[in-house]
Amino acid sequence: MRESAPLAASPKLDRFARGFLLASAIVLLAYALPFLFAPRLLGQLVQIEYVGPNAYIEIRAFYGGLELGIALYLIWSARAAQRTPYALMMFGLVFFPAGAARAWGVLQYGATGPSQPLVAAIEVVGASAALWLARALRAPRA
Repeated sequence: MRESAPLAASPKLDRFARGFLLASAIVLLAYALPFLFAPRLLGQLVQIEYVGPNAYIEIRAFYGGLELGIALYLIWSARAAQRTPYALMMFGLVFFPAGAARAWGVLQYGATGPSQPLVAAIEVVGASAALWLARALRAPRA
């Protein structure tokens, strides 16, 4: 069964949601491009030791390529109102578990400095906002 098109949202909410997707894409691009071209950078930032070529390939693929793909999907989705709720849902379903897993890691292993807890909070809050926006865009207007 094919899902119906999103219901009309207020123009302000729609603009905000599309801006959210574009801003998120910019953040992802800011991470993806350096890791795509300089995978060693991630090791320096988060204390990963590379023991062979597969490590560089994995970082380039996931932190470079996958994040680049997600950013491009968010940009593409922000260009059309009917795609926006689906991109927001994807964002929430991807980054909420990532943030929760990061928080779990912080609780289990601790963290050196505030960056990991801060990023976990940003991921969980951002994902929650995306899920709320996706639902709000599909809600019937009064």
